[in-house]
Amino acid sequence: MLPATVNEIAITPMGYAVIVKPEQREKIIPIFIGPSEAYAISSVLQKEKPERPLTADLLRTVIEELQAKVSKVFINDFHGGTFYARVFLVGNFLKNGMRDLDARPSDAIALAVRFNAPIYVAEHVYDRTAIHINTLRDATGEALRTGENPDEILTAEEQEEFFETILDELGEKKRGTEESQENPVEKVRFLSRREVLQQMLKAALGKENYEEAARIRDELRAEGGAEE
Repeated sequence: MLPATVNEIAITPMGYAVIVKPEQREKIIPIFIGPSEAYAISSVLQKEKPERPLTADLLRTVIEELQAKVSKVFINDFHGGTFYARVFLVGNFLKNGMRDLDARPSDAIALAVRFNAPIYVAEHVYDRTAIHINTLRDATGEALRTGENPDEILTAEEQEEFFETILDELGEKKRGTEESQENPVEKVRFLSRREVLQQMLKAALGKENYEEAARIRDELRAEGGAEE
C-alpha cells in the first residue's frame, strides 16, 4: 500500500485527469474523469467555495452529522480499464467503529481532499498503470477529445486496450531513454478554476443541459470570465 498525494487536475490530449502521485516514486497515475468530477476536486485544491454545495460537499455534511469522518481512501484495483477504490469511515455509531465502502476513485478523492484524509494506492495498481507525466501529452486518439470522459465513449474492453496502448506503445517501450533527453518535454498544462468552469459549460451545452449550463455561466460571470 503506497501513500500518495493528489495536488493537480490536468487537461491532457485524452481529457481531464486527476494526477495521483505515490510518495517516493517517480511516476504518476492519471485517472481520467469527467468535468464535474474534476471541478469537485479542483475547487477544494484551489480553496474555492462553490455558491451551492456539490455532491461531495453534501456527503461530507452527512458523514459529519453522523459523527463520523473519512479516515483514508484506498485505490485498490484496476481492471477492465477501470480504477476501483474504497472509502474508509470511522465513527462511534458505525458497526465496530468503522466501515469501508466501494467508490469511484473520483468520488473517493473528492471526499479525501475535503476531510484531509490520506490516500493510498495498491502496489499492483501502481505497477500496472503508472507512467511518466510527459507520456500524457504524447498520447493521441481520435476517439478521445478534450473535455470528454473516456468512460462515456469507450466500452470496458476498449478502455483496457486504450490504457495498455498508453503504457506500452506511448510509455516506456517507445520512449526508452526519456530520462536522458537534453531538452525536457513540456509538461501537461494544469487547469485553473476558470478553465474548469469553461470546459464544464461547453460540456453542458453539448448535452443540451441548459439548467446546468446556466448555473455554470453564473459562476463564470461571478469570476469575471463569462463570454457573451
